[in-house]
Amino acid sequence: MVDETQHDDEEEVETKDIRNAEEKYNRLVQKRNELNEEAKFYRNERDNIHEERKEVQEELQKNKAMRDKLVKKAKEHKKKRNEYQKKAKELVQFKREKKDKIVNNLPQRVEELEAEIKSMELKQETTPLSLEDEKELIDKIRDKRKELGEKKELLGEQEQLIGEIEGLDEKIDELFEKADKKHQQVVEYSEESQKYHEQVDELYDEMQKYMDEADEMHEEFISIKKRADHYHERAMEMKSEVISLKKKRRKNYRQKQKKLMEQNLQVKKELEDEEKLKEKENKTLEQLIKEGKIEM
Repeated sequence: MVDETQHDDEEEVETKDIRNAEEKYNRLVQKRNELNEEAKFYRNERDNIHEERKEVQEELQKNKAMRDKLVKKAKEHKKKRNEYQKKAKELVQFKREKKDKIVNNLPQRVEELEAEIKSMELKQETTPLSLEDEKELIDKIRDKRKELGEKKELLGEQEQLIGEIEGLDEKIDELFEKADKKHQQVVEYSEESQKYHEQVDELYDEMQKYMDEADEMHEEFISIKKRADHYHERAMEMKSEVISLKKKRRKNYRQKQKKLMEQNLQVKKELEDEEKLKEKENKTLEQLIKEGKIEM
């Protein structure tokens, strides 16, 4: 009776331990699931923010591509403008160098020489001269004519040079006009690219805000997920304990059943032995009666 009471108490303790362990396991699982749901919320928020950031990033890339395209065009026109300006300045310098070669009084000198020659020729024709004076005058006329020929040749070159210079003025004006047009295009493309650049800066700031928010959501997700994993580990530990307690209870139950069977077998054996003894006693008694050693 004491053994049965003790066994009942042990079973009650085991059952209570298992129930407590299962309740603790369920609480841990519930807490883990709650934390996983909370972590899922922050993960979804993070992913949604990333999607919004991607949209902003795409818009940023479009504006950046347009800005870069306009900047490239501005550079191309600026390069062309600089080429026109450089060529115009080179022509201005070339014109200045050519202009320095022009003798301003050369036409006047030609006229003077022609007048001098005519005067000397007239003197030769109208004035009686000695042979020596005439020879001297003829030498002077020859020298003046030579000088006149040189001056006329130089004047021809100079007139051609002046024509070239006048052509250079037209070319220089044309080049500076082209440079001005290119400069205007540079300004227009630069102003347009600046607008896109400002939009890029705004979109970049907006994207950075999304990234900061996503980082906060991710940190929350990681923090809560760690707690959930901690509860999961504890739940698994408690589950192992529940399994261990149940195995222990089954083992004890089997041991008790085995012991009970052994006891039953012992009792049965004892009963069988008692019946055999009685049967033997009855047979002995019958034999004694039969032999007349005992009278009933």
